[in-house]
Amino acid sequence: MSKKDNIISTTEHVEDAHDEYQDVETLKAGRDHVEVADDEARNYVNPDLIITEEESKRMRNRIHKRVLPLMCLAYITQAMDKGTLGPASIMGWIEDTGAKGNEYALTSTLLWCGIIVGEPMANQLVRRLPLGKLLGSAMLIWSGLLMGLTFSLSIPPVFAIRFLLGMFESLFGPVLLSITVQWYLKDEQPFVSSVWQSMLGASQAIMSLFGYAFYHLSGKKAGLRNWQWMTLTVSLFSFCSAVITFFFLPDSPTRARWLSEEEKTKYVERVRSNNQGIKHKEFKKSQLYEAIQDPYTYCLFMLAFLNTIVVGGINTFNAILINKAFGFSVLDSQLLSIPLGVMVVLTYFLQAYLVTKTRQTLLVMIGTCIPNIVGTIGLITLKPSNSTRGASIVFFYLCQFFQSCNPSIFLMLSRNSAGQTKKSITYATTYIAWAGGNSCASLLFRAQWASRYLPTLYIHLGIYGTFIIVCLTTRVLLVRRNKKKIAAQANEDGTVVTRNERAFEDLTDLQNPDFRYSI
Repeated sequence: MSKKDNIISTTEHVEDAHDEYQDVETLKAGRDHVEVADDEARNYVNPDLIITEEESKRMRNRIHKRVLPLMCLAYITQAMDKGTLGPASIMGWIEDTGAKGNEYALTSTLLWCGIIVGEPMANQLVRRLPLGKLLGSAMLIWSGLLMGLTFSLSIPPVFAIRFLLGMFESLFGPVLLSITVQWYLKDEQPFVSSVWQSMLGASQAIMSLFGYAFYHLSGKKAGLRNWQWMTLTVSLFSFCSAVITFFFLPDSPTRARWLSEEEKTKYVERVRSNNQGIKHKEFKKSQLYEAIQDPYTYCLFMLAFLNTIVVGGINTFNAILINKAFGFSVLDSQLLSIPLGVMVVLTYFLQAYLVTKTRQTLLVMIGTCIPNIVGTIGLITLKPSNSTRGASIVFFYLCQFFQSCNPSIFLMLSRNSAGQTKKSITYATTYIAWAGGNSCASLLFRAQWASRYLPTLYIHLGIYGTFIIVCLTTRVLLVRRNKKKIAAQANEDGTVVTRNERAFEDLTDLQNPDFRYSI
């Protein structure tokens, strides 16, 4: 669909509802004649409403101020919570807990196993419960678990806490994706998704700074080691963030306290062209079967799994690689980890810009593989020495580009899934793949392959090639589907008019004739 078509379909509403409705009761009465399946949108639908492009921008800016910062806060909090063991691993945590062999790697694996176990339940909770309260409650539990990790000085309780952290963290991705779809147009979602997901990079930089700062606390202070003080600080930050999120993140546009009844209708109608609705609690078996039978579900599964099986291992072992494989000191390793977080932020925004500019998400993702391939080959061929440490760190930085595919993969998930039951299944499937890849990723870094992990790097090269093949296959599938939909709606003169009349009927992407796939 062209940009012009998008504008037409999103602005086919009344310019100012205030002139048509003089009070709230009249407004509600005018809505009642519209039958919609969507539970949240019901009583807030007015297909005759026109929203000008200027007004839509003002509404978007208001969402940026009221909703997006809270999404970023939630994401950076969970990223810091699960990222504490990275800097701690070279601050004495391994020795203090008595971790041996692959036990450090297993702390990462168990976290992702917790996400896998929790994901099916999480997505059904997302479909049924208020999103802001659900996310805030999960964050409160994270902060308590992280507090427990502060005082765990043996491996068994660490394993248990990491698994439970994963179970409750399984909520955050589906919640934030659902919020993105509820509030933002499809053309706005690449930027917005990159903003809140880039908080992963920000958290890496912050945790590296924390590691550098707390490393200077030698010995015990008030009975706690330096890494314990760092973990305690993060848990307190997590608690404060949870309280803010619980009370201030709106559950949906129709439940935002800062919107009037009239404004709620406008914010619902603004996302009509997404053809994805707001929220519907009924579970439909037909949509379950469609999700299971849809090849696109398995394309998303493979994209998420292949991406994270590389990224998860690099993130878990980045401090150890810089310290052990490249030969930098502990303090230098903490400082050199800061640019990794900065690179994640920059590459996320670069990819969002390219996706928005080209409207070719999958081709941009393929292009992102190239720096990683170059960096991996460089690390394989370059022999470590004092004279090559600088080149090694540059090649390692190049290996961070592949991580920027992560928001694009979930963008392909959020923009191309419709029908509340089907979305809950495809979300769960993709997040299980995401967690599964992360859980397996650290296991590719076998202790006997240290410190350069050359077999791991060869495996990564094979994964990049497979990822490119899956991207091309997915693109062919979606292009064919769009062509069929356009052909079915074409008039005798060849024009296609998309009115988005069935946007709130809880139809799947395959059922809704107006739905178009983003490629």
